[in-house]
Amino acid sequence: MKAPRTLIREAVRERLVANLPEVDERLTASRISIHRTMPLVPGKLPALLITTATERIEDTPNAHPGLRYRKLELAVDVVTTGSQADEEAETIAQAVEGFLDADDTLGTMIEGLRLTRTDLEYDLDGDTPVLGLRLLYEVSYWTQPLEDEEAPVPMQVLISTLSVPRTSDIGLREHVAEQPAVHETFDQTLCDCMAFLRTRP
Repeated sequence: MKAPRTLIREAVRERLVANLPEVDERLTASRISIHRTMPLVPGKLPALLITTATERIEDTPNAHPGLRYRKLELAVDVVTTGSQADEEAETIAQAVEGFLDADDTLGTMIEGLRLTRTDLEYDLDGDTPVLGLRLLYEVSYWTQPLEDEEAPVPMQVLISTLSVPRTSDIGLREHVAEQPAVHETFDQTLCDCMAFLRTRP
C-alpha cells in the first residue's frame, strides 16, 4: 500500500498529465515526474517535478487517538531552457495553477490545496542555461491508522472528509463545547475536529 504523500503526488501528476499537453505538446507523461531523481537534460525540457517536503500535524482536541490532520508542503518545479525559458516557465506555471485550482481537493482525496508562493532559480553555467520556477502548495488532509491485523507495518491511510456533514457556521463553538468527552463513533469525532478547526483564526 502506498503512503499518503505518494498518493497525493500521483494525483497531482495525473491531473497535469491529462491537461498540460494542451498548453505545450512537449509536456508528455514522460516529462512529468513525482521523483526528484528524474534526469533533467536539455533535450528533454521543459519538464515538471512534483515533490513533497516538510509536513506538520495540526492540533485536534478531542480527536480519535489515531486521527491526524496534516499540512503538507508540495512543490511543482517547472524546468525550462533556451532563449524563451522565462516565458515558457511562466506560461506553464500559470496553467499548472489553473488546473489545480479547478480540482483543489484532487477528487475529494484531500481537504484542499492552495498556492502559497512561487520561487525562481536559474543556472547560467555551461552552454545551456536552465531555469526553474517552483510553485509551492500547502496540502491539507486527514489520515487514520490502517485497521488491518495482516498489514506488515502500521500505516496511516488517507481518508476523505468531504462526506462528513459540515456543521453550520452558526454556533460552531457551542457545538464543539457541547460534545461529550468520549465519542461513540469515529465519524462524529472527525466532524468535531473539523468544526473546531473552522473556528480558528
